[in-house]
Amino acid sequence: MMQEETFDVIVIGAGLGGLLSAAQFLERGQRVAVVERLGHVGGRFTAKTFGGAQVSTGAVHMLPFGSNGVLAAMLRDLAVPHHVFDAEVFGSFYLRGRQIPVRSMLSMARVLGPREFGCLMRLGAAMFLRHPRPEERSLSFRAWLVHQGVTRATYPTIVAFFERVSHFTLSVDLDQVSYPEVCETTKNMFRYGPPGIVAGGCAAVARALEARIRAAGGTLLLHHDVPQVLTEAGTAVGVRLVNRATGEMRAIHAPLIVSDIGGAATNRLIADAANADQSEPPSQGATGLKTHVLSKRSLIPHRGIMYCLDTTRIAGIVQPTNSDPGLAPPGEHLIISHQLWRPDRETIAEARAHALADLTRILGPQTANGWHVLTMSQYHDAWPVNRAVQGHDDAPTTPVPGLYLVGDAVKPSGYLMVEGVAQSVNVVLDLVERNGSHVAPKPSRRRALTWLVAPPAPQRQPPPPAVAEGAPLQPAPRKRDVAQKTAHLTPAATGEEIAPERID
Repeated sequence: MMQEETFDVIVIGAGLGGLLSAAQFLERGQRVAVVERLGHVGGRFTAKTFGGAQVSTGAVHMLPFGSNGVLAAMLRDLAVPHHVFDAEVFGSFYLRGRQIPVRSMLSMARVLGPREFGCLMRLGAAMFLRHPRPEERSLSFRAWLVHQGVTRATYPTIVAFFERVSHFTLSVDLDQVSYPEVCETTKNMFRYGPPGIVAGGCAAVARALEARIRAAGGTLLLHHDVPQVLTEAGTAVGVRLVNRATGEMRAIHAPLIVSDIGGAATNRLIADAANADQSEPPSQGATGLKTHVLSKRSLIPHRGIMYCLDTTRIAGIVQPTNSDPGLAPPGEHLIISHQLWRPDRETIAEARAHALADLTRILGPQTANGWHVLTMSQYHDAWPVNRAVQGHDDAPTTPVPGLYLVGDAVKPSGYLMVEGVAQSVNVVLDLVERNGSHVAPKPSRRRALTWLVAPPAPQRQPPPPAVAEGAPLQPAPRKRDVAQKTAHLTPAATGEEIAPERID
């Protein structure tokens, strides 16, 4: 006989989106169960210790908008202890065998030269100061550049700049992302602020969220599959579980289900096939190859990203031990490279060979220069960089009332990577609570002007916490009356669908 339990909210998947969702609903006094097929939480936002280093499962220990971003704001709101080391530069650029640090946009003249820098300023003005024209809205970013007279033949360094930024931050090529989406994402990157490395790496955040969930009374069901979302009269009412260790089956029930496993996977779980929307193909994921390197010598002299403009494949490199030396063994530097990998154009063996050749070009021969590769990890199919290419995300609502989506398949426009995951949780909170208060206004456009001379200032934060390997950060005591928020929580189980507000 199957055991049955009842909760207020069931979260499918304990990736970052699932953990944030669970913490938010627990904050509102709800009974929450989180179901995860793996034996640990975090998904592609955690890390494993390998060779004495924190090898990330997906992210590069970095928050795209740093301490000023959506994810950091949500962690502060939930009192999840963390510290973000914001980059103190716009980045650096590896070009013609040397690295050029760039603190501000005006400093890009050192990389591009007068002619191409002038062109970049012209393009930037078009992207920032006006909305895309009707004839531009359907263009890919590459096609838009061509319309502006920017090609490899006319402005080769500018094309390389946009390509490598897109490859590193979005893991897509310029013909895979639209001009309007690049505009929105770039505006957000400038308005929020520089990226930042999180103390203890992404695993520290995942552990701290897990500790927050457990401390608030949440139920974590690890090593459990969800083969089916249960429905009654077309409305989600629960899920069927299978214990991966024992094979035991049971059902748990709730009027609200939040899925962090993507639209296509969620669609396959719907019990009543008539409810599943089969009219559109599933979102195509973003794919890439990431390489972890340990080096005796430092490569990057700052906390930001080094974009590689004339390598064969590697788009960018970070050195997170500049922010937290504890991410690598004593006396070693952790270096992480990322590159776009398009399986339709090259094999994984070819992609790995290109990565190794690029690293050798940048770092020199391994033995003589004291570095070695820890891991090379490809991200595609069921374990992609993002489940949806930027700008081609699914809606957070589903055809089944009471069932919502969060995560990297439903990123709102302009919000990339984990910032998009956090913002997707805000969108669902607005849909469920129906008060439109969680998707906060963006920082002012004036803030973006700071980048002309220096990065925007970081958010004021407490000192970075001391994190022992494998030990969760202890949640800070709560100061809120959760009953005030609980009164506003009205899970939509009536069949009424509410379209999300437009996010400017």
